[in-house]
Amino acid sequence: MNRYKPPEPRSPLPELTQLLTPGVLGFYTHVECTELFANRRDHDGAFNVFTLLVAEERPDIETPPARFLTPKPIRIKSLNDWSFGLRRYTIPINTLIPALTAVEAGDGWKLSGDELEIGKLFPMPAQFVPPNNGAAVPWNKLLKNNFWSGSHLLEWTHHGKEVLTPFFADPRRLQELSAQVEKHIPLQLAAMSDRLGNLVVQLPVTVLMAEFQRLHDGNFQVEHAWHPKAAPRPLIAVCELEHDDILTGFASASLEDRITPLPMRAGRGLHRGFVWDEQNSTLLVASGPGSFISTVSFNMSSPDPEPRVFSVKNPNGSWDPRRVGLTAFSNQSLVGDPQPDDNGGWTAKRMYTEQANRLAAERRFVQYRPAHGNGNACRRKALDDLRALIVAYGGKGAWLWDPYLSANDILETLFYCPYQGVDLRGLTTLKGGSGDEIRQTLNGCQSNWRGLKLELRVQTGSTGWDFHDRFLIFPSGPDGAMAWSLGTSVNSVGKAHHILQKVDNAQLVVDAFTDLWELLSESDHLIWKKP
Repeated sequence: MNRYKPPEPRSPLPELTQLLTPGVLGFYTHVECTELFANRRDHDGAFNVFTLLVAEERPDIETPPARFLTPKPIRIKSLNDWSFGLRRYTIPINTLIPALTAVEAGDGWKLSGDELEIGKLFPMPAQFVPPNNGAAVPWNKLLKNNFWSGSHLLEWTHHGKEVLTPFFADPRRLQELSAQVEKHIPLQLAAMSDRLGNLVVQLPVTVLMAEFQRLHDGNFQVEHAWHPKAAPRPLIAVCELEHDDILTGFASASLEDRITPLPMRAGRGLHRGFVWDEQNSTLLVASGPGSFISTVSFNMSSPDPEPRVFSVKNPNGSWDPRRVGLTAFSNQSLVGDPQPDDNGGWTAKRMYTEQANRLAAERRFVQYRPAHGNGNACRRKALDDLRALIVAYGGKGAWLWDPYLSANDILETLFYCPYQGVDLRGLTTLKGGSGDEIRQTLNGCQSNWRGLKLELRVQTGSTGWDFHDRFLIFPSGPDGAMAWSLGTSVNSVGKAHHILQKVDNAQLVVDAFTDLWELLSESDHLIWKKP
């Protein structure tokens, strides 16, 4: 059997040279360079955190000198020995290729006049980033003003990122840095941590502007206009509709007039539009998945002049009066097509059912509904689901946060982690049992402790804070931090109705757990630890 071998990294400089040709994507005269760099006490020289080079057309010939965008170096509390700088300068367009050629040859990056350590960079395949159209495009959190036709990107990546590992070890550091940087420029680093250490060239398409529009009859049209310096050339517009993983509409046409119709059946779904330059075999316009409003719902209501009045009893026995304003009635009006699909709504119902089943299969959203006679089975399923999550995502650690977490709960869950030496933690309170009781149970569980690295801490007294929520946390899952809300304590999963649900913004849960964990670092909060 032939083994697949990934292609060797290929320099994008020939493609970049072609794209920089005047009139292909724009009429670029300069490149605006923005460098975010860092200095560290134990490290000689500044090193790159992120560098963005944006091709621009400017009327002035003079290039302003490099300047710092902050009055003093940026410092963050979580990295005391580090300081950060933001530097911006402009260079003539004809100096870009030689500078990137030097980077690929290993000669470093010196365009600002000062050498910036960038490490060994590898070229990535060229990309095209459309503007935000409905759903946000992650790349636009780093790019400059990518509002219109879109931008071609050429990127050189730092694979190792060794000097930047503190940001990956504790993402809160990157969030803190990103918040400081955003005070000066709109660069949302925390949302694109995988691009740390990279060098990016952005080529905004300015030679042409085009807009795809949906008409009342369901057909589309595209309106375009050339840059004043551009000579019109053959273009092809393509538009597609997608719904339920199938194409519900498609049209293409040559762009000859300013407005070109794109006949298309009035199908459902999200649309995407593209404009292709035949002469240069180049994409000039791409829109992200977008939709148009077809139905508007609004409510009309009138207030009830008489409020609801009642009182709440205070701990001291007194009564606290309350008043709540009421709505007399509500009238809902719907303008447009009320059907969610062309199949009388049945397709939408089936898609909802499939989504619910998929979430349950992936344990993103699971309901447990024990009934008379199947309580034990429901309990076993709930524990099996927790163990399955630990097996699937606990390769670099699993943490349980539960105020009623007991020794048996740990034996039923974290002890099932099959990965040797990974970071297993538990946070509990005295509601989970006394320290002596927990230690006695764990020490007497007849284990050989093979591959087990587990620590259990308890929140007591005035240290830290009381907690109520229950989470199963994976601090370093395959896609970053992951967390599940248990809906109940481990000792009662599957015994009564509750919902196991994956949490959005899991890093915030990890940060909260870590904050409390670090506060409970004294020996009187340690219940049990192996090894």
